[in-house]
Amino acid sequence: MKNTTLLLLIMFGFGIANSFGQSTRSIDKDEWLIGVGFNTINSQGTKSPFGDISDWAFRYPLAVSAETYWSRLFSVELAASLNGYKAGDAIDAVGPSDDNLTYFAIDTHLKYYFGEKIFPRTEWLDFYALAGLGFFTVEDGNLSGNIGGGAMFWLDKKQSKGIKLQGVAKLAFNHSNSGSTYANNHFQYNLMFVFRLY
Repeated sequence: MKNTTLLLLIMFGFGIANSFGQSTRSIDKDEWLIGVGFNTINSQGTKSPFGDISDWAFRYPLAVSAETYWSRLFSVELAASLNGYKAGDAIDAVGPSDDNLTYFAIDTHLKYYFGEKIFPRTEWLDFYALAGLGFFTVEDGNLSGNIGGGAMFWLDKKQSKGIKLQGVAKLAFNHSNSGSTYANNHFQYNLMFVFRLY
């Protein structure tokens, strides 16, 4: 019984190693992915990454990104997003504003694509983790340390276009525990159409 189990484990390990060895991704180094889509901001700060749908901002939900691969598994992304809060929206601990507020952010991320490590033969789906820095403003400006992840759903075999879902926790450098500023910790989510520039 032990020999059979050992043999099965060896065969299973060989199969996994063989699968990883045969894995291919068609995005090449120095190619660019351009993304255009929508974003939403969770206005509950550090309280909850999701919360109620009424806690999310949709005032100007625009987002764009440019991403380039510098190795098979790593890429660098530059993104910009625009959104805002309507007067009366609850925002973190500060409470509702009497006026409409505009949110603008520029972020840069390092991404690690680990999807092929989990699903080596599934080329229409890929997962990634990200970390980086950003600048955002809601009345006042603030810098943030960003961490998050997402999934890429490819719409063709050439991986020239797809849908990107991404979530990022933005941790403000000048975080206000008292809730005295709107430019505070928050979560941002993106839904984007991406296409590859050859």
